[in-house]
Amino acid sequence: MEINVWMDHWQMECCGVPFHTGSEVQWQLRPATGLEWLDVVLSPGVAATVGAVEDHHGGSPLRAATVVSIATVHCRFDPQPVRGSGAMAWVQTAERWTSDDGDQHFAGFLVRALLADGI
Repeated sequence: MEINVWMDHWQMECCGVPFHTGSEVQWQLRPATGLEWLDVVLSPGVAATVGAVEDHHGGSPLRAATVVSIATVHCRFDPQPVRGSGAMAWVQTAERWTSDDGDQHFAGFLVRALLADGI
């Protein structure tokens, strides 16, 4: 089953392992909660498309998946996420460190993944 997975920038920067389209990964996935801000910065309904959050520190069991696609998400904060300020860019590789883009801060990755064992 394919799902969208959110990976916060700090999760990758803390202890993430770079991956690319086609990578076989082992991630700790938890239910997707607290992502309503994606609807604010990108567009209404985006948060509802996210099926899981990758959380290195959550204690969830490891799930095997294949990375289908990767998008970076940048947006402005003032101090909260600024409505309509989000931008997605499709990339082939998720690096451990991703730069900000001017006044848009790197928020994280939206990854399409094929779970090896369903959901």
